[in-house]
Amino acid sequence: MSKEFESEIFTAVKEEIERIESERYNSKNPVLVVTSKDSTKDIVIKILSAERMGAPLKIHSTSFNPAEDLAKKNLSIGKRALNSWQFRKSMDHLSLAAIQTTDKTIQQKVNLYKQLNKLLKAIIQANPERAVRNLQPIFKDIRLSIEKYDLFDKAEQQHYLQLLDLLFNFVEALTKKEVASLTHQLLARCSISLMNSEYLAAYIWLYKIYLLNKDSFTTIANKNERLKEVLVNLKEYLSIETGLSEELDDSPTIAKSGDLRDIFIDLLTEIYDVNFLEKTKEILSFPPFKST
Repeated sequence: MSKEFESEIFTAVKEEIERIESERYNSKNPVLVVTSKDSTKDIVIKILSAERMGAPLKIHSTSFNPAEDLAKKNLSIGKRALNSWQFRKSMDHLSLAAIQTTDKTIQQKVNLYKQLNKLLKAIIQANPERAVRNLQPIFKDIRLSIEKYDLFDKAEQQHYLQLLDLLFNFVEALTKKEVASLTHQLLARCSISLMNSEYLAAYIWLYKIYLLNKDSFTTIANKNERLKEVLVNLKEYLSIETGLSEELDDSPTIAKSGDLRDIFIDLLTEIYDVNFLEKTKEILSFPPFKST
């Protein structure tokens, strides 16, 4: 394929996409029809445009959406990304799925997971003292939406409503300043900071975890000189790096934030007698519905 021909194809596809977007904006549902009079170039343009925009493609009497499998794939990626707290990646794939699908059931699922994305992000970032007051309206809106998703069967609706109940219980625990719940929230924040290469922030969340669980950490550290040194160095490091210390000494040598997080997870697992990271992921996620 020559560069000139390739350029003509992509220019025509861009124009077709703009036309589809314009028609959809005006509440129309454009269908791309392949006829016997179409040239190879015309057919390629229509197929590419249909796939990229999730528009129905009609060949003779048969109509189908060539992007439907891509929509399902992007929905699946969006769900997984949400449950690993990659909120931007999740929303990007959900938005792609929304463009690509013409399936009403998939559309409702995409809409639900967009709502859940915003909710979960808000919970992890919430000020604990105001969590219930600030998040209660979001929970209410999602509940009302789920009841309106008429293409979900009753078991699926109930599945997501129960997940909302569990999360709201967690939000209430944050407002009540329950230490375990506050620690789960901080561990999620630390993990997100590490994913975003925000290492100083990760150290701050870890230090807050230490302060919340100080008595338990101290008890363990009293039996472990290495851990005691780590905790002292962490405090000194943050004091210098955040400018709270008036001293201009060099920061102490300290474990990488990711390694330190793993050390803290082991400590929390010992303190709470549960795999603490797995428990955090279990609480702050939305397992997809599985029909029996």
